[in-house]
Amino acid sequence: MNSEPSTVPNRLIIIGAGGFGRTIAGLAKTDRACGVDWDVKGFLDNRSELSKPSNLPILGDPLAYDIVDGDIFICALGDPKARRHYTTPLREKGADFISLRSEMQIGERVHISRGCIFDRNVSLSPDVHIGEFVTILSTTIIGYDVQIGDFSQIGSFVFVGGGAQIGRDVVIHPHATILPGVRIGDGAVVGAGSVVMRAVAPGTTVLGNPAKPFSFR
Repeated sequence: MNSEPSTVPNRLIIIGAGGFGRTIAGLAKTDRACGVDWDVKGFLDNRSELSKPSNLPILGDPLAYDIVDGDIFICALGDPKARRHYTTPLREKGADFISLRSEMQIGERVHISRGCIFDRNVSLSPDVHIGEFVTILSTTIIGYDVQIGDFSQIGSFVFVGGGAQIGRDVVIHPHATILPGVRIGDGAVVGAGSVVMRAVAPGTTVLGNPAKPFSFR
């Protein structure tokens, strides 16, 4: 008789069953750990208007889900505020959040915190520091010594120059360029295709080349 204790496999649960969540489900299945160290279990989402999004089930509401032994999590919500809101109850319960990395180029001494998502072909230069629950989409290049704060979202085809500092809860839309050494304040938004040459104040939206403050009125 085998006396060795049985082990519970790690089952990845994706917070958010919308289009981004389905994209992350596909990305997760290409991760080298999938089917070895963990497998995809399903989604957490409380939106009643969602139909069955894929062959994976919706397992419940992220705000009320009871963690089962072996559950691990990733958050596939683009908005930083939503990401904070829907991960908070799980984090308070001690949930294990992993970071997804697919086909990345990673320099030396890079620090990546928990809960991050890196789409295909992201490049991180040496000495980059990335906070918790950051999402960086495909073909984005992050220069050396860049710091990125918790819950920030960086779109596809973005270039962030060396020494730039990106605050918490920042959203940088696709094809933007952040020049070296520029500081982006907490909660700022950088529009698609913008070229940011100067510091951006917290909570400010900037657009254009060169990027300038913009107000929706």
